Amino acid sequence: MIPADDPQSRAVIDIAARLFAAFGHDGTSLQAIAEAAGQDLRWVQQRFGDKHDLYLAVIDHAGRAERALVEDVLSALPAAGPEEFAAVMYELSERYMEFCLDNPQIPALWMHRWLGDAADLPDLEQIYSIPLINLTRDAMRSAARAGLIDDQVDLSLLLRTLIWSVYGFLHGEAIAEAEHSISADPGARQRLLAHHRQLLDRMLRLPGA
Repeated sequence: MIPADDPQSRAVIDIAARLFAAFGHDGTSLQAIAEAAGQDLRWVQQRFGDKHDLYLAVIDHAGRAERALVEDVLSALPAAGPEEFAAVMYELSERYMEFCLDNPQIPALWMHRWLGDAADLPDLEQIYSIPLINLTRDAMRSAARAGLIDDQVDLSLLLRTLIWSVYGFLHGEAIAEAEHSISADPGARQRLLAHHRQLLDRMLRLPGA
C-alpha cells in the first residue's frame, strides 16, 4: 500500500496504471513507466521492485478503491423494506458506473487480464474482484431471504451483467472516433443508469417494476 503522504510514489502508481491500462502488463516496460513519470529507473526499482511488483501495487490500489466504494454503499444495509433496498441497489449501480467512468484505467486493467495479460500473475481476480462480487451477492441473498427481492434470480450473474455492461460502455468509448463517441451525448450516462435501474427492477422485482 502506498502512503497517502508519498506524492512521488502515488504519481508513479497513477502513471503506471494508465500505461498498463493502455498497453497491458505484457506490453509495458518499467523503463517506459519511469520515463513517463519523470523518475530515474533505479529509483522506481528501489521504491517498487520489478515490473511485476509495480503491477501488483497498481492492482492493489485499484482494488482498495473499488472495495471502499462497495463497502460504503452496502453499509446502509440491512434495509427496512423493499423501497430502501432498491435505493441501495440504485446507488451502487450509479456510483460504480461513475467510478469506472472517472477511472477508466481500472476496468481496462481487468479487461486486459480477460485477454490473458499478466498470465504469470494468477489469482488476482480471486483476491480482488470475486470477493467484492460475493460481498454484494451475499447482501442481496439476505434481502431475498427477507422477502425484499425475488429469490429465484442468479445474483452472481446479475452482478456480472451490470459490470460487463459498464466495461462494454467504456470499451466502446475507447475505440470510438471522437464524433461518434457516446460521451458526446449528454444523456449517455443517464441512459445507461436508466437501463441498469430497469434491469434491477425487473430481475429483482423491485417496487415499481
